Amino acid sequence: MQRTSSLISLAAAAIAVVALTPVYALAQDAAPAGPRIGEPGQYGFVNPVFLCMVWCLFLCWVYSTTWISEDCERLKLPQNVWVAANFWPFFLLAWAFVALVPFFIGFLFAIALYAVPLGLYVNKRNGMLDPHLRVLTADHIRFVMSSLSGGKLAAERKEAWEMGPSVELVAQGGDGEKNNANLYNARKAPDAYVWVKELIAEMDERRSSKILMDYGKETVVMKYFIDGVWHAGEARDRESSDLMLALMKLLANLKPEDRRSRQQGTFGANIAKKKYVCKISSQGVPTGERVLLEFSGDDPKLATLVDLGMREKLLEEVKELMLETHGVFIFSARPEGGLSTLYSIGLNSTDRLVRDFTGLEKTTSNEPDILNVTMVEYDPAKQTQESLLPALLRKQPDVIVFREIDNATTMEILIDRAQEKNLLFTTTRAKEAVEAILRVMAIGAEPKEFAKAMLASLNMRLCRRLCDKCREPFQPTPQMLQKLGIPAGRVDTLYRAGKPNPEDPKSICTKCGGIGFYGRVGIFELVKVDDTFRKALVSQPRLETLRAAAKQAGNRTMQEEGILLAVSGVTSLEEVGRALKE
Repeated sequence: MQRTSSLISLAAAAIAVVALTPVYALAQDAAPAGPRIGEPGQYGFVNPVFLCMVWCLFLCWVYSTTWISEDCERLKLPQNVWVAANFWPFFLLAWAFVALVPFFIGFLFAIALYAVPLGLYVNKRNGMLDPHLRVLTADHIRFVMSSLSGGKLAAERKEAWEMGPSVELVAQGGDGEKNNANLYNARKAPDAYVWVKELIAEMDERRSSKILMDYGKETVVMKYFIDGVWHAGEARDRESSDLMLALMKLLANLKPEDRRSRQQGTFGANIAKKKYVCKISSQGVPTGERVLLEFSGDDPKLATLVDLGMREKLLEEVKELMLETHGVFIFSARPEGGLSTLYSIGLNSTDRLVRDFTGLEKTTSNEPDILNVTMVEYDPAKQTQESLLPALLRKQPDVIVFREIDNATTMEILIDRAQEKNLLFTTTRAKEAVEAILRVMAIGAEPKEFAKAMLASLNMRLCRRLCDKCREPFQPTPQMLQKLGIPAGRVDTLYRAGKPNPEDPKSICTKCGGIGFYGRVGIFELVKVDDTFRKALVSQPRLETLRAAAKQAGNRTMQEEGILLAVSGVTSLEEVGRALKE
């Protein structure tokens, strides 16, 4: 590829010779005696029409030669052979034909030097591919003309599988040739193909991250997972759903005919600029089959803890703790509760530009890189954390980051370092901050040493944001404020989810679709560890005891933080209660 680029650059340097030489010759042959350069009606030695023709041919040659180089790499064809065949004949001979032969004859020879090798390559590569992937065919030319005409021709000559929403389905799970074949065969069932596109478009419109399809004898029950909550959808008929499932399995390179075994695979879906990975899992059940579709790919980009919903004052406390020189700081959340996002954004909120951050990361983690944090990747099947830790510590880092500590030996070493030398960031799955501390200690740390090193624990619980377009204000009663622990007169207005009128379709909110919520926000619980908490952690390491010690130290509970979020109008009291009960 680099060689091809350098050759084309060399050709660009020679464009003056290629373009201007024939123009000069034509001027000599065609210009009558008399007026010269600058006189009325004369071009002098430059014919702009011929110059433009040569220039256009040259640009076509540069484009097609570059395309051949990239296409050979994709199709595993001998790149050097085909690039050389398309490059050298034109580069070496085209200028000679257009310069030394009368222009139109020489120009035709130059076109032949360009078109013949290109045609040979196109014939070779088209013979390897399915019809819809071929180039310079009647269908391909019609598609190009359609693009140039603003899509009018496409509307007139659309294939059946191109109907419906503007969703591009991408076959995955096999090699390139197998995926092409699966996609080609899927398009042979245009009705099912369009139904799958409609399902993906509906998922995107409703912001659903999962779709559950329960196949019964006659119907398929649909459920949509939106902002962490399952919502019932309109049931579908069994016949069309069977065809749709077979097509999705084909795109994922699974076995459409197998309705009993557990199968799992992925296919892609592109909607405008959004790219989704669709994970399909199917399992036979007594009533038919259960299918789960999970969508990932284009999540909203969050940059700060405030974006996640953290209060400014709480953020100041968290940042102050993360500036400490030593200790253990734990990030935690429930399964599928945004722990990866919390961990990444949390580390991005630290002073990574001032101190040296380093740690270990499994090659199987598939987590995003964090700027200015040096992560040493390792294969857990071949290497262990304790074997890599000595080399990492010899670099004398200021901060150590371990997404997961997987054994007691590593835990002991890290706790020893965290007592006086290093700040340690780690994570665990837990429902609350106190539980996270106990879970990390249970990996294998000695309680007294662990308590000495413990600094803070931050837990996040996700709840739904109220839709700001349809939320409804209401005035809380004094009894409600008293129950919430809010002084009378402090809060005049709270908000709840808007409820559309079932008899009036126009009352359904166009933003949230009548759900009343749009997106999610974090409820944060921070436990700052003091000496009283450390004593309880050593003597009575139980949830209730540690909750009381955390409360005594002045830490707000998850419930109190949730109430503050509801008072600010971000969510509702009912949603806070639902989220905390999970």
